Amino acid sequence: MQFLNGSNSGAGAGSNRTDHSDLAGGGGEARREEGDLRRRCAVARGSWCGAYLRQELVSYREVPRGSKECPSNCSGWGNCNHDSGRCECPAGRAGTACEQEVKRPCTNRYRHPHEVNLNHSVGHIGPDKHDLDIKAPGWIASRCSGYCIDHLALCTCGRDSKYRHIPPPEGSPPWTPPVQWGRPMTDGCMIGVDKDGGHIDWGRPHIKDADMYGPDGWCNKDHSVPHQCGCVWDGNGWPCDGSKPYEAYCPNQCTGHGDCHMGWCRCHPGWYGTDCSRKKAGMELDEGHLQRPWIKRTVQVPPASLRTPPLPTRPRPLIYIYDLTEYTTKFLQLRLGADACMWRRFTLENNSFLLSMTYSVEAYLHETLLQSEHRTFDPDEADFFYVPVYVTCYMWPILGWADGPWWYAPLAHTRTMHVSNMLGEVHAHISSTYPWWNRKGGRDHIWLMAPDEGACYMPSVIYNASIILTHWGRMDLNHKSNTAYLQDKYDMDMPSEFKDWPGMDWQQRARGHPCYDPNKDLVIPAFKSLDHFRDSPLLGGSPLVRDLLCYFRGDIGQARFTQYSRGLRQKLFRLWQKNDWATKHKIYIGNGEMVHGSYSEHLLRSRFCLVLPGDGWSPRAEDAILHGCIPVVIMDNVHAVFESILDWDSFSIRIREDDAALEALPQLLLSVTPERIAKMQRNLARVWHRFAYTTGPVMAAHLQRISAEAPAATPSSEAARAAATLTARDTPFRPLPSFPVADDAFHTILQWLYHRINETRA
Repeated sequence: MQFLNGSNSGAGAGSNRTDHSDLAGGGGEARREEGDLRRRCAVARGSWCGAYLRQELVSYREVPRGSKECPSNCSGWGNCNHDSGRCECPAGRAGTACEQEVKRPCTNRYRHPHEVNLNHSVGHIGPDKHDLDIKAPGWIASRCSGYCIDHLALCTCGRDSKYRHIPPPEGSPPWTPPVQWGRPMTDGCMIGVDKDGGHIDWGRPHIKDADMYGPDGWCNKDHSVPHQCGCVWDGNGWPCDGSKPYEAYCPNQCTGHGDCHMGWCRCHPGWYGTDCSRKKAGMELDEGHLQRPWIKRTVQVPPASLRTPPLPTRPRPLIYIYDLTEYTTKFLQLRLGADACMWRRFTLENNSFLLSMTYSVEAYLHETLLQSEHRTFDPDEADFFYVPVYVTCYMWPILGWADGPWWYAPLAHTRTMHVSNMLGEVHAHISSTYPWWNRKGGRDHIWLMAPDEGACYMPSVIYNASIILTHWGRMDLNHKSNTAYLQDKYDMDMPSEFKDWPGMDWQQRARGHPCYDPNKDLVIPAFKSLDHFRDSPLLGGSPLVRDLLCYFRGDIGQARFTQYSRGLRQKLFRLWQKNDWATKHKIYIGNGEMVHGSYSEHLLRSRFCLVLPGDGWSPRAEDAILHGCIPVVIMDNVHAVFESILDWDSFSIRIREDDAALEALPQLLLSVTPERIAKMQRNLARVWHRFAYTTGPVMAAHLQRISAEAPAATPSSEAARAAATLTARDTPFRPLPSFPVADDAFHTILQWLYHRINETRA
């Protein structure tokens, strides 16, 4: 096995806990508790797990409540943050009192290089909010064949159609809803043939004017519309004109003390904060909307928000969360598409369902921290400060949809520049507005970087000081971008014609640091919907015979630049094809068109699963582990999920990237003895729950539903059904009586953070 690498783990840091048991008792009870601790901390590297579980709980302090007033009551548009006395403005408003209108009009172009002093977005609509000249060239995704709601760049039906947008009367007070929202017109519904048969070069060639505005068109017909455009934005139910709203997503649904507007909480009087969880000093607490059934099922009021905490003590770490609506919930308003950036949504009946968006850990982690008993409103007692910025939500679908928002040059094809500059702006804001960054030089600040190449291009002033949570554990210092998605190359040559724009020195300000440092950062799991692995024994499914030697299904780089996946997926696919590994060894490597069947079932039937990079990180380790498949990691100098704090050597195999090792893959895997496989599987079964996020009321309800449905679930293939008779002697992957939520991915992060407290005080 000369091609197998040894340990790739760096120095582990962190410490945590998941249960608040008192382990200081004596006799048999103490021994049982110590045994439980050893079981829960199995496969942990270092002391982080035990330290958290043994910690002495701290008492709740009286919660400080702000009393500062805001200028002009934020003009009736924004929320007054009574801690800072600053207005937090929704999309379409700006200024110290939210007194300024900010337009984001539908457009056919971005600002030109010479328009460096033009401080507003350019549009291509007239006073009637319709396109100035549909024959004029130029396509940007927001360009509109109807009425443009110009603070969102949202296109709806227009002209004199039945389902056109009708704005509120002129002079209406803030937040007056439109007379009619109107049906949305998405990019796929842009008219390509006008009513006279003329060609519109920026529209869809198959969409005729009559498809939208004829008697049977989307903008006029009630039902059975031949060409539909969808309801698009969150909370917009059929007939998609805004007349049948349902609950839209907001963080913790505004804790029942605000109204959700496309992701942004408009707080009730006296309530404030991103999630409206705080009440102004001197005002009585009230119940708000908490008795609405769908709110009650979704909201978890943070104990710090209650008049009397439910328990006298709580565990550390205590985490203060910055209110940064400009970079979080305002982005949710601008995302337009209901699923984008989300981990959960509501149905038309206001029941919750889970989504599988790739980067949704941003919204999930933020919301779960907002709900957590670890949250504190008192920065003086905080162990850590969480800095929420929805980086990937901005990267898609907001960036480039219209002419802004930018950070700062209007270059849609340099996404990394905007992210790096935006993070620099956030750092400048928190370090100049509040005292807490400077108090410890940012060492106790936590940032999440979920893009493909993680924190590789973070400003050094942030990266070198703070704790970074990331999916991409690349450790080399002198790194270059490896993405095949050219808009994300952080070492690209910048166009010289924009040299006079601010922020063009972003690459210089991001140099000199690795993408990840195992001594201070943590590689965390990607968010996976419970439905993604619902057939796994981890969620009550039946274990299957593992009759497949090795498995990988996904993008194999056939239409990609050669640097995609460091060339690994491409090489392994060619070797698989050339050497007929499927017939000879039951190894399967290909995309969904080549490898048919249930992805989840294939993972459950595989002994080994390949963990390969993509444009950067890829959630293949999570897919493998949540299905009990031994990960085979092939990515040199890159940590996998939790590799700095879990003993990955005990449940995985690591193979070098060189060609000889790849060619020898079947022989390497076949040389692993049954005894070693069994041992790795036992270790995997001790730790696989740490790779799933299950914390929060919505997750609890879905766990309960899946558990109730599990006995009725049957494998889809006849072979798998026949294999579903394994005994405990055959496999360690037996259905659990209940999911160990107290040691899930979210709590594992908290446990590790507890261990870091003293290091941030140095």
